[in-house]
Amino acid sequence: MKVSTTLTPGDQLPALLERIERREQSARIRSVLYLILPVALTVVLLGYTASSVRNAQKEVDALKADASTYTTRMDTLKKDTETYKSQSQSLQGNAENYKNQVTDLQAQLAEAQKALSEGVSLSRAVRQIDFGNAKELTARIPGSETVLPDLLDLRQRRVKWKTGGQSPQEGFDSPSFAMYLLKQKRAQGIELKPGESLSDASRTLYDKLPPTTQPKTGDLVFYPAGYAMFYFADPQGAFVLGMTPLGITALKSDFAKPVGYRQVQWR
Repeated sequence: MKVSTTLTPGDQLPALLERIERREQSARIRSVLYLILPVALTVVLLGYTASSVRNAQKEVDALKADASTYTTRMDTLKKDTETYKSQSQSLQGNAENYKNQVTDLQAQLAEAQKALSEGVSLSRAVRQIDFGNAKELTARIPGSETVLPDLLDLRQRRVKWKTGGQSPQEGFDSPSFAMYLLKQKRAQGIELKPGESLSDASRTLYDKLPPTTQPKTGDLVFYPAGYAMFYFADPQGAFVLGMTPLGITALKSDFAKPVGYRQVQWR
């Protein structure tokens, strides 16, 4: 005999309500989960973002500090570069000055060596003359009193030899010394052009004066080395007096072969 398992509607209702309640509970749980998960994800993302922002800010701050340090270093390097540039320019200027000084010293040394060599050669032809025998000479040779005492006076003042010199304080070379004395004594035909220096005028001294083949007292004798010497003669023979590397010196007139003689007309 079979037992009927069919439930009546009254018996099925509690089971149905229980199933509905379970489904509603499950739906509420899912709803809560659907609400919580986005919030949780948002919180996580916000936390991660905030952490990333903080780390990024730290990196930015570190980069700013590094940039400030590099900027300071760059400014220091720029200042050092300017300093080194100025020092380099100064050193270049000093080197150029030293180079010029060395060149000048070499020229002066060459001139001194030349003057020394010429002085040694000229010393063999030196004639002794002083104020004592100058008085006797001027008494015997008319005209010598015009220039000879001035020559001896300048010699006593120890006027020195200097190439291109233009004054007793500075010194003279041989032509500029002759030009100076002629100008001081106002010899005829001796005048400086406007703006012309004594040294420049002395280069054309040979052409300024008339030639002569028979020199007299006070005339000029020109020699190959550029000497321009005043001519004199006494019983001992002819001699010349003028500026040399030895200073104002009297020399035998034949110490070198003359280039030519020029007549001086003293006033």
